[in-house]
Amino acid sequence: GGDRGGMQELINVIKHTRVPIICICNDRQDSKVRSLANYCVDIRFQRPPAATIAKRLALIAAREGVPMEPAALEKVAEVARNDIRQVLNVLQMWRPSAAA
Repeated sequence: GGDRGGMQELINVIKHTRVPIICICNDRQDSKVRSLANYCVDIRFQRPPAATIAKRLALIAAREGVPMEPAALEKVAEVARNDIRQVLNVLQMWRPSAAA
C-alpha cells in the first residue's frame, strides 16, 4: 500500500482534536492499524447468531408486509454469514414492489 504519511497525520489529528473521530478497520492486526490503536478506544463487535437475526428479521418482515417462513429467515441469516446489512438487503429485494 501507499499510505505516504496519511496514518501519521490521522494520529496527529486524533492527538490534538477535541472532536471524536470514529475509525473502522477490517484487519486489526495490520501494522498501520496497530499504531493507530494506541490512540483509540478499541471496541470490537461480533456478528449475532443466525437465530437472533432471524427473530429481528421476522419483526421487520411483518412490519414491511413481507410474508416469510421462520425457517427461511434463519437460512437467509446463515447464507449471509450473519451479516445484518446483507440480510436486510435480501429482505429489501423480496419486498413486493408498489407496481405488483
